[in-house]
Amino acid sequence: MSHPICLGDPLNNGGQVTLCALAATHGLHGKPFAVLGDQAWCAEHQGTFAFVEGHPRRHMAGLPVVMQGHLLSCGCHAMAAHA
Repeated sequence: MSHPICLGDPLNNGGQVTLCALAATHGLHGKPFAVLGDQAWCAEHQGTFAFVEGHPRRHMAGLPVVMQGHLLSCGCHAMAAHA
């Protein structure tokens, strides 16, 4: 889990990260970081779900950064496209 998840990164099932609350202020190569509570569209479960895990020590604006392998509320996870 060494790579942060960004807006547009794919999920393990074909979905993608769709909402990053810190889009205006924090990012990597022009792509905003995902933080705890941000959302992704899950193709497997046909819905939008929130990230329920974040890094215990890496924070942006006081919120834990979502890293590769962290779970959504549906049980799926995102993969860092820039890894």
